[in-house]
Amino acid sequence: MPDQLPKDSLTGFTQREALEPLLHDLALQAKTHGRGFSLALIDVDRFKNFNDRYGHPFGDEILKYATSTLRLTFFEGSCHLFRYGGDEFVVVFPGKNPKEACQIFHQCHYNLHHRPCLYENRFYRVTVSCGIAGFPSDTETLGGLIQKADEALYFSKKTGRNRTTLYSRIGFLKFRRIAVFWAVTFAVLSAAVVLYRLTYQSVIRPKLSQLKHIKIVTKPESLDTVILRNGLIFEGRILAENTRGVVMRLYFEGGGEGQMNFRRAEISQIKYREKE
Repeated sequence: MPDQLPKDSLTGFTQREALEPLLHDLALQAKTHGRGFSLALIDVDRFKNFNDRYGHPFGDEILKYATSTLRLTFFEGSCHLFRYGGDEFVVVFPGKNPKEACQIFHQCHYNLHHRPCLYENRFYRVTVSCGIAGFPSDTETLGGLIQKADEALYFSKKTGRNRTTLYSRIGFLKFRRIAVFWAVTFAVLSAAVVLYRLTYQSVIRPKLSQLKHIKIVTKPESLDTVILRNGLIFEGRILAENTRGVVMRLYFEGGGEGQMNFRRAEISQIKYREKE
């Protein structure tokens, strides 16, 4: 019977028109004998890029390469292979649950990785993404079966391609992605807090402690004031001033004195003390 079904001329897979009758028969067997089945929806990763960059003849070679690898991976008689449209394919696994079908697809990814596509004396790495849903474990309608497999395929594409996703695990995988994101965020923030505390204790705090002991003891109203362009303010006695800059004497706690030179270019304003 499978040999009599219409075949796609490019890939040799069964044409899409034969998929629905097969699914109806398998669904009837599942309801009658309790023998479920799984459906995998497959898409060649970045196929449009291959077509746009190298042309449609090369794209056809990619499709023939991918389907030949699928045919070598899945033993004849144990599954049914369909060309669903364009670069999408369907594999139906009678009597297998989604987990069993997923284990077979691991071998498919392995074969694609270790058997690159040879075209005009060059090797090209081709990968596929896949979504798998089961009947009746994931849904009891055939339309829902294809839809859920498509949702799993989209999740595979969205999360990096070159992988197979079970529809039943999408919720867990989303939760895990969120948990990992927040765990990484928390770890980064914790490291930043620890780094800040260590920096504050070893660098900033000692500097602040030193600044506390630098206090001017002369009354502010009797001092000259130099305001720099960066916002710093210095109060003291101007000893000398010319076009190049200003020399100021500063007074510190305990009777100490210091002298500082300011360049004219870095000075924003000078306020002179009131003359007595």
